[in-house]
Amino acid sequence: MYDKVEFLYLSQDDCVKAGGLDMQGTIKATERSFFLHGKGDFILPPKPVIRWGGEDSEETIGRIMSMPSWLGGADYAEELAKIGIGPVNTSGIKFIPSKPWNPSKYNLPRANAIIIILDPETLMPQCICDGTLASAMRTGAASGVAAKYLANPDAREYGLIGSSVIGQTQLMGICAALPNLEIAKVYSPNPDHVKAFVEKMKDKVDVELRAATSYEDVISGSDVITTATMAKASYVDPKWWKEGVTHIETSFWDTPPEALAFCDKIYVDDWGQVKHHGADVSWRAVRDGFITEDKITGNLGKVLTGELEGRTGAKEKIFFNPIGMGIHDLSEAFRVFESAKAQGIGRTLPLWDHYAFD
Repeated sequence: MYDKVEFLYLSQDDCVKAGGLDMQGTIKATERSFFLHGKGDFILPPKPVIRWGGEDSEETIGRIMSMPSWLGGADYAEELAKIGIGPVNTSGIKFIPSKPWNPSKYNLPRANAIIIILDPETLMPQCICDGTLASAMRTGAASGVAAKYLANPDAREYGLIGSSVIGQTQLMGICAALPNLEIAKVYSPNPDHVKAFVEKMKDKVDVELRAATSYEDVISGSDVITTATMAKASYVDPKWWKEGVTHIETSFWDTPPEALAFCDKIYVDDWGQVKHHGADVSWRAVRDGFITEDKITGNLGKVLTGELEGRTGAKEKIFFNPIGMGIHDLSEAFRVFESAKAQGIGRTLPLWDHYAFD
């Protein structure tokens, strides 16, 4: 007779109660996964993607991604303690479908996600939780970590293009990472969206928040830029970039691939994953001959471990183009899972009480 199997179920409300909206905590979790990626203490298979067309169909028809991963940390406990977080040493998977028309047609988020965390000894599920919150938060935190290590330390002005949920977490992540930031400009082609965004977020960040009037307005003069949109065509003009800019592109089509020839350094989160996915602008810039592959400076995790230089000059134009890694989701979900256990949050549910084949 096999024993019964139970797991902790965390709804999105449970995840919020357990600290899922704590951006400083998410940045620590994401810094952990970047660091361990740099150390090679991870397993990250290429993510399977279901598409109903080519790469561009993801922004028009939708996609389904599965993101399995394992993340370690046992051998780097002292280094992780300096970040303020412990090892993970387990595996899991994020399942994330996305339909672009959900908000307009069904009053639902574009993407939803579930994360499963496994017991490292038995590989039975120990937690099944909402992944929509963790996915959005770690996306903003990844930009925050990139800004922390790549932006000029005296960055004062931030430009954000995109007023969606991901825009919210981008703003949260950048503001949490850059203590000298004074102003954040936000732009979207829909002025009503921008107005609502500014009203919603003005009391959630400690910077002056204002609506920009155009793409050029939001990019020109900004020390740090993030583009987080569902644009189907590029609109960024590299002539708008100031000296010393750090541009973080979390979406696919905002920046034309030829613009990367104007960058001094180009970082990604995982170049192998970027090439496998085949849609990110850094890969298209190489594929289409605008830059050579050796112009990709490297993976951000190597900057965190000190094996790769980050910014070395105040005037360098730096581009960061993350694809998004499942180890970030696992790291953040594990942080929330540990917090929930400590606080008694969530519900214990059976996978089975009696094994059917006994």
